[in-house]
Amino acid sequence: MLKKILSTISVPLVIVFLVQAEDCSSSANIKRVFHQYLQCIKASLDSDYAVFENEIRKHYRQAAIFCFSPTISGANSRDRCVLAPSDLESFAWDRNGPLRDCSICRTFASGAIKAILSTPPEEQKCIRNEVTKAVAKEADYCLKKKISSFAGVPEIPDLEEFSYNFKDDVIRSVSDYILIRSRLSFCAKRKPSRAAATRACLRRPFPGYLEKHCEVLKKCDKTIPSACFEKVEEIKKGVCECIEDTREDLKRRIASVADSISSIVDGDSRGAPTIGSGSKVDTCVADIKAQMISPVNDWFQVLDSAFSKCIRSNSKKGQSLGVDSLLNVGCRKVIVDSTGSASFQLKTGFDFTNNLIDAMVDRTGRFCGGPHCY
Repeated sequence: MLKKILSTISVPLVIVFLVQAEDCSSSANIKRVFHQYLQCIKASLDSDYAVFENEIRKHYRQAAIFCFSPTISGANSRDRCVLAPSDLESFAWDRNGPLRDCSICRTFASGAIKAILSTPPEEQKCIRNEVTKAVAKEADYCLKKKISSFAGVPEIPDLEEFSYNFKDDVIRSVSDYILIRSRLSFCAKRKPSRAAATRACLRRPFPGYLEKHCEVLKKCDKTIPSACFEKVEEIKKGVCECIEDTREDLKRRIASVADSISSIVDGDSRGAPTIGSGSKVDTCVADIKAQMISPVNDWFQVLDSAFSKCIRSNSKKGQSLGVDSLLNVGCRKVIVDSTGSASFQLKTGFDFTNNLIDAMVDRTGRFCGGPHCY
């Protein structure tokens, strides 16, 4: 019996001893401790994924209800953007959503959602891994400019590994996020001060917002050895800032695509003999792709290779999402169109893509915490 008791307590004692004795004098050791911190977050999430997913879904909706106004008169009195709870009942890619005036966008959006969130779990994991590696490269490049002795971003664990079992809830929360961001964008173009007030509210909408997520951060903070805490906190802060910088940079790049297309089209008079020619389409595609190249990533290549590498269950589905083919179709439509509707539809499609990618990055960044955790 004594032997059994000793064996039961020995493992946690060894862990505590190792944590307390961790040498944080080198950047390599700090990197290892930070990796252990990330693994703590993943283990906490994996232990009860349903609870955390339910918190995201419920709290996103509660935040929208609290921070937006359901009526125009209420928006005028509260200086807020308009979004009624009923607006969240449809999916963001349905015919009544922000893509209602663009049928081709709805077709693409539904395909993208299926490819990212409704394929077999191993394919979803593969896509997440490919995109996560690209985000880590951006964060690594950014952090080395902030912290001279930085040893590099450790392997980022797959926080969404158990998401497949709750894919309907994930799809619903992603849809809500896209609808909320689309409405904010619409509001910002007309009432920027209202959009700013609504956005500020969403950062800390009510007491207890994402409370269970915040508890995980506090719990995992306690696993960091005291000798390493200051350095790890510096890296945590830097990583989260760099993920946010990457997110904003990617959003700017995607948003610039529509402007790039317009400038190409406006550069030549519509109706000229070269309209629809290979050279003009090629120029259009090349210019768009150039907008998406950062110092460390070609983002179109990242997405294209992720889909082609990972989606195996239905080859046609993977081909339908090929970046080159989509850009070729989009450029040809814009070039031959004299009404401006094709350009509008293409911009609508890129806006949706922007919000979809932002929603996926937001899910990973939720463990960076924020003002709602303090």
